[in-house]
Amino acid sequence: MKVMIATDGSDAAVGAARRATALLHPDARIELVTVIDSRHDPAEDAGGFEGPVLTEEEADEDWRDAMEAGRQAIARTEQAINGPIDDERIVPTSASVADALVQVVEAERPDLLVLGSDQPGWFDRLLHGSIEDQLLHKAPCPLLIVSHQGGGAR
Repeated sequence: MKVMIATDGSDAAVGAARRATALLHPDARIELVTVIDSRHDPAEDAGGFEGPVLTEEEADEDWRDAMEAGRQAIARTEQAINGPIDDERIVPTSASVADALVQVVEAERPDLLVLGSDQPGWFDRLLHGSIEDQLLHKAPCPLLIVSHQGGGAR
């Protein structure tokens, strides 16, 4: 069984990974994936006399920061699982997190996608939806959503 665990390094994601792997068969192949913003091209928003909002150096620094945050999310999740990880992936994208995860799932074809849920308030869900809600309708594989409430996973 191939299991993809989506993580952003948050308590909800790490708790979901820990709880899900406890349920899996020991032979399950586990891949950790995190989604980050792709590098911003300063020339994309340059206009007229004012020029770009970011310099190339600032865009490079933002990119390095995003990659480091992705590496930390993977490392924190891997440490919590405390077991073998078959693959790790940082996915840079300009798409939404849900759309990026759907693309990765379509390409990798895992048997299960795992993610943690730390639901925002009802008003935020009404305005923006949630990644979980979007994936429930878009994911091309079974989805395990592990609830995280309070200070720790239950």
